[in-house]
Formats: sequence, C-alpha cells, structure tokens
Amino acid sequence: MNPSERVLAALNLEEPDVVPIGEIGYDLGRLSSILNIPLDERMKHDERDVKMRVEVLTRFVEALDLDIVPANPSPPEDGPRIRWLDEETWIDEWGAKYRYKNGISWYVGPGLDDPEQIWELEPPDPNAPGIMDEPKLLVERFKGRRAVAGIIPGPKMPYLARGIDGYNIDLFRRPSLARRLMEMATDYNTELGKRLIEVGVDFIVMTGDVAYRRGPLVSIKHFREVFVPAIRDPARTFHRFGVPMVKHTDGYIEPIIEDLVKTGINGLHSIEPAAGMNIRSVKERFGSKICLWGGVDLSYTLSLGTREEVIKEVRDRISSAAPGGGYILSSSNSFSTAVKFENFKAMVEAGKAYGRYRPQG
Repeated sequence: MNPSERVLAALNLEEPDVVPIGEIGYDLGRLSSILNIPLDERMKHDERDVKMRVEVLTRFVEALDLDIVPANPSPPEDGPRIRWLDEETWIDEWGAKYRYKNGISWYVGPGLDDPEQIWELEPPDPNAPGIMDEPKLLVERFKGRRAVAGIIPGPKMPYLARGIDGYNIDLFRRPSLARRLMEMATDYNTELGKRLIEVGVDFIVMTGDVAYRRGPLVSIKHFREVFVPAIRDPARTFHRFGVPMVKHTDGYIEPIIEDLVKTGINGLHSIEPAAGMNIRSVKERFGSKICLWGGVDLSYTLSLGTREEVIKEVRDRISSAAPGGGYILSSSNSFSTAVKFENFKAMVEAGKAYGRYRPQG
C-alpha cells in the first residue's frame, strides 16, 4: 500500500500493511529550522508566502516518509479583515484577539466584549480569492501518493470570540445569540470543507477543542444542543461527497465521547493521555465504530522525554489501538514548537518498526 491507501484504509476501520503516521499540523517555523531553510518574518506571521510554506512542509513530510499532509486554507489574496489594536495585537474576522511577537502568535482573549456585537459580525468568506492556493498546491503534489487532509477550524470561533466564560454565559442567558454565532461558524466550516473537497483533499479534519483537561468546555446539555449539530451537520455534508471527516479535540472527553461518536465522524483525534484519556479503553468501546488517531503524549514524552520513553510509548499505543485496524499514529496534538525533533523522529521510526500488520515479502 502507498501512504494514501494506508490512511484511507485506517479511516475505513481496515488493516493496512503498516500503521499510518502523520500530524494534523506543524509549526512551520520549527520545521524551517530543522531543514535549515531560511524563513522570513512574513511567513512566520502566516502571510501569503504559499510556495515557501508548501516547500517547507513537503520537504519535511518526504524526509520522514509520513503518510498525511495537512492542507490549511491560505489567507485570502486581499488579506483577512483584521483590526489592529497596536503593533503586536489584533482582532480577527471572528472577533478573537491575538498577539504576535518574536516569530510567535498566540490567542490573547475575546475581542467581542459586548454580546450585541455578534449581531454585527460579518464572517469571512470561504469563497474568497486565493483561499485555496495552498491546498491546491499540496493536492497537485501529493494526490494519490500521500493522504491530503483538508483542515477546517470547527466550533472554536464562538468561544474564542467571546471567551470560554463569556460564551458559557451566553448559552445560559442569551441562547439565541449563542446559537446564532455557532450557526455562523457551522455554515463557514461546511462551505470551507466543500471548497477543500472540490480541490481534491482525501478527507477533512475539523479542529476546535470541545474539552480541556478537566472536562467539556460547556455543559453536557449545551454540548448536545449546540456543539453536536456543529460537528454532525458538516460531517453529513462531506459524507454526501464520499469524503470522511475526523474530529480533533484535546482534553478529557469521557463525558461526551459517546456523543462525539454518534455525530457520525469517521475518526477521533487526539486521545490526550495528559488529560486522562486511555486509548486502550477507547479502542475497546468504540474501535468498531471509529478510527482513533494520536495518543503519543506531547506534554512530556515528545517534548522532554528520552528516545527510550518515546519508543516504549509508541509500542504501547500500537498494541492498544492498532489491532483490527482503525488506528493512525501521531502526537496527542500536533508538531508544536515544544516538540524535540529527535523524539518525533524516534516516534516515526518506532511506528514503522512496530506498526506492521503483516510480514513484508
């Protein structure tokens, strides 16, 4: 099997020849340092240096012979409609506040302090010119050889725009407003996913956490009423095009994992051990219904651990989740700035060594 076939087999709950390996995202600045490719400040700030971004990702994926290539939508040709507060801080098109300094950008907090601002919010255009530039290049380069995963943001925009506390208050006090914001996000995710499918991605990954280390971000009631449709409805649309969807979320998801499986998603990422998630238990209960992806600890093992600790954990994850098929090996989040390249490489090598379903020959 080639890498693309392996991934699609796993998503179909089948056994490929080898456990597939790949991340849903990479810190491209980190990759450029590893590959010794000079990276200017524009690209570090996630601007439109599309060819350079594709080159960095391509060289890394091919150097390690990874099975999955994440394809993120590009910023539109005219640039996103952001509002700068100062030289380092801005509010994005959804109303979330970010800061950029020393080559790193991060979420600061909510930009919509007044819930009434939701009525005035104009979401970004998923059909804006240039938004598919990077996915198109990646599909042209990898289609049929490696699995191309189209990335959509998922249900995170409402709680980033209002803050987790603010959005929870909205759900209780202003439910129609909270639902409106989530419906806007869901429509955007659906249209963006359809664009990615038109370009030719093999499957969709919906990001956007729905839990943190102590449990779901919202009450179980509100998760089922508001978040479930935001996951289920895009997945159903993509399935009509014959395209699988994987849902990513960090955190302790035990209280809502059955609800997640019932949305009809084909895969669940990232099964975070640091949040108390046990991939063996998840496999035993849901392995016949859903592909599991991830499970190798990011917070310690891949960032601070030894090579021996990485190999031990990879072998455990494979023995826990790979039997019978339906497993993809990766970190419990993404290739972030904290990951030690030596440890990531050890994870990949161990996955290839111990993830074989049948003898070669």
